[in-house]
Amino acid sequence: MVPGRCPPPDTAVLPAGSEVSQESLLLHGPFARKPKRIRTAFSPSQLLRLERAFEKNHYVVGAERKQLASSLSLSETQVKVWFQNRRTKYKRQKLEEEGPDSEQKKKGSHHINRWRLATKQSSGEDIDVTSND
Repeated sequence: MVPGRCPPPDTAVLPAGSEVSQESLLLHGPFARKPKRIRTAFSPSQLLRLERAFEKNHYVVGAERKQLASSLSLSETQVKVWFQNRRTKYKRQKLEEEGPDSEQKKKGSHHINRWRLATKQSSGEDIDVTSND
């Protein structure tokens, strides 16, 4: 590199004057990203045990999680993430069972009740919270 000139845009200059490409900095620098994690493929027997544990308790922590992970030959993180994902699936299934209208009414009911209090409206009249008027 010539003194007094800027380096090309795809390189970075280090104090010793050596040049390193930006790609190299992204892969190996102090702010390098971790490589993408490989998706865990649970065996049918692991899934059966995880599901049974979920039926008993939707949250597994501490020694129980450690013991479950060890007995299934999984890491505690894998067990923790499986339970997080399973709780999300459980909540989604519960919402689907209640029907599509109940979610909208739940979201709007808090505001409707506050409006009734503020305007001294009785709760005898139902208000359609799903309309866009």
